[in-house]
Amino acid sequence: MGPAKDLAKPLLDVDELLAANAARVEKILTSLKNGTGDDAPSLPVGEGTPYDDIWALRFCLSHDEDDEALATARKTLSWRKEHAEMLEKAAKRERVKKFASIERFVAADYHGEDKRGNPVYCIRAGISNPSAMMDVHTKDEVLMFMMYRKEIGFLIADERTRRTRKLHKLITVNDLNHVSLMAGTDKRFQKVLGESSKMSETLYPQLLDRAVLINVPYIFSVIWSMVRGLISAKTKAKVAICPGDTLKGDVSKCPFAKHVKMETIPTFMGGTCRCSPGCICGVPNDQKTMVAKKDGDGLIAANVAARDKLLAYVEVSRGDKVAWHLQVEEQGVELDVVLRERGINSGTPMTVVKRFKHKSGAGVKSEVLESPGDGTLVFTFNNEYSYFNSKNIKYKCENITAVAKENATEAGAEEEEEES
Repeated sequence: MGPAKDLAKPLLDVDELLAANAARVEKILTSLKNGTGDDAPSLPVGEGTPYDDIWALRFCLSHDEDDEALATARKTLSWRKEHAEMLEKAAKRERVKKFASIERFVAADYHGEDKRGNPVYCIRAGISNPSAMMDVHTKDEVLMFMMYRKEIGFLIADERTRRTRKLHKLITVNDLNHVSLMAGTDKRFQKVLGESSKMSETLYPQLLDRAVLINVPYIFSVIWSMVRGLISAKTKAKVAICPGDTLKGDVSKCPFAKHVKMETIPTFMGGTCRCSPGCICGVPNDQKTMVAKKDGDGLIAANVAARDKLLAYVEVSRGDKVAWHLQVEEQGVELDVVLRERGINSGTPMTVVKRFKHKSGAGVKSEVLESPGDGTLVFTFNNEYSYFNSKNIKYKCENITAVAKENATEAGAEEEEEES
């Protein structure tokens, strides 16, 4: 993992850093206060970060020359003024409506922390759908979405810094399980990543602590050779490759695992946290298929190879209602549903729907079941009995109880916003 010992180092004391850099910090703040127009600092944006000594300190620590630190701070203030509305929503942790259509292609969010209290940003690159996202969104739209997410991370780190008086940073963990060569090398998205890396270095100095890559596939060298040239040298120096396979429970070789609170880390990354309906963006922890591969009816198209099966997962609590639909284009497949109360690789499965065969002539099979307990519902679309023929199916498995709760929460937040 490279310098993994960095993850064990105590966080730097903010007051000691401020004392050591007092003259430089004062010079930046004085120069900004004497500016006009875009140079004049705003204190603060929404409920966000004030542009004070702690804010200026990060620029000093990232730039050895005062003029460079000041120029970068000016550029940052100008950018923040231009995007004040978006930053206000980030400060209030509000969803931005224009990003809703982008979010459905992304499986990435903040979840968990290391043992020093640094926030962790979990990225499920293998099931995110960057190619489909870039088909329907411009580079600038996706870039702004990524900067919105970066702002939230900065706010979390800044709040913890001010509360503890220790310099908190961000750890990103990118799970490369299920990454395909085609999805991982989309040139349009690579350009967005490159520009995002450079913008983040300017606008959010001293934010990234370490970028950890886990479950690295054999095709990684191809993907990395295409991406590494697009990101800054500072970012590349913070990339750490972690050996081991979290899906097999083999995280002992990964130094990253020694330095995080594993009870806060999702199970697909080797932790023990299993949220409902899923730890990241509501996507079930055990899902292997890409998000946003749905038709107009919300059905996912898939091919089940001969002598093979396809599994779908839904995180549930006792009493949750789960709607499922199945359509077979030709011939038929078998389906059964079980509940695993302690994850998909442990515990005795409880049969919820006995195995039956659904044929194409029967149309769409659609039912709603009630979960008999907490855990993971495993839907198995089985074609193992067929020696020669693959089967094209469309399916959907959705925790409608969890979706209803989420919609109610969002509706309440929108009502509060309208009233205010």
